[in-house]
Amino acid sequence: MCIRDSACTVRCKRVVEVKDGPYPLDPRYGGPEYETLAMLGSCCGIGDLVAVAKASELCNKYGMDTISCGGTIAWAMECFENGLLTLDDTGGIELRFGNAAAMVRMVEMIAKREGFGDLLAEGSERAAARIGRGTERFLITSKKQEAPAHMPQLKRTLALIYAVNPFGADHMSSSHDGSYVGGLERMAQLSLLDPQPPLSLNTEMVRYAMLTQHFRSAMDSLSVCQFCFGVGGWELYGPDQLLQAIRAVTGWNVSLYELMKLGERRLNMMRAFNAREGIGREADTLPEKFFTVPLKGGPSDGYAVDRQVWEQARETYYAMCGWDVETGYPTRAKLEELGIGWVADELGL
Repeated sequence: MCIRDSACTVRCKRVVEVKDGPYPLDPRYGGPEYETLAMLGSCCGIGDLVAVAKASELCNKYGMDTISCGGTIAWAMECFENGLLTLDDTGGIELRFGNAAAMVRMVEMIAKREGFGDLLAEGSERAAARIGRGTERFLITSKKQEAPAHMPQLKRTLALIYAVNPFGADHMSSSHDGSYVGGLERMAQLSLLDPQPPLSLNTEMVRYAMLTQHFRSAMDSLSVCQFCFGVGGWELYGPDQLLQAIRAVTGWNVSLYELMKLGERRLNMMRAFNAREGIGREADTLPEKFFTVPLKGGPSDGYAVDRQVWEQARETYYAMCGWDVETGYPTRAKLEELGIGWVADELGL
């Protein structure tokens, strides 16, 4: 998505160029967006924008995810700050919060699997397992996936989605809490008519999380841009306009019901894949930090995820999805309903 490409509606690629200084930037690789700034910047305690842009360039150049890369380096920095990693471990690199040069160097070492970067290249959870340190107190992962820069302590439905999402913590798998109010007209198309107070994770908000997850899953199946289509308050087009586009392209009189079932089918097939590999309820967890270490500073000061409320929301979510509450696996009844009974046969249900 290049800013010069007239075929792109949003043109969200930034063009950044720096010719002088320690971090020259090639404009071909674009500049950092929110998640990159947060994970390689704020989470690593780094305020040098050019250094963060350089790390972003390296990630884009080598094909690495900036969220997982930044989260993994931040984990290593916290371990270093607390004496769980030493200069001997890092190859002499002072891997402390705020050390921009160390952060940029580590991004390149991860990409090339050099020295300590080879350990971090598999992500923070696998690195912690290999060294036997830094697991319970410092990891911010779900299903070995580093959590994005949207705080589930405040966006409570993300506390649920980060855990139950088949491929781990992800901020693009459902609409965020504030969208229920901001995009109410579009939410009504999904029969979401009862926005709840901030910080709620009650039955209605679980339903909201599940339905918007199904819709986003359909968008992924259709390969449409989530910055263009959606049910939140900030996208250009809503579900009705997505249907118009599908009908125009395919000639099929597709309904919103069919579109939602498409997303639900995809989600269930991913959960069924996990079930086949023995991954179910026990993996639908959050980092312990989200429950036990409240946020500090600013308007979010003191907020944490309420474990009891979250556990009840997870039970409600399983029930709404038609999954086995004990295992978290899709049931035969649900798979049959979605027209994929053969998946139940594969699982021996």
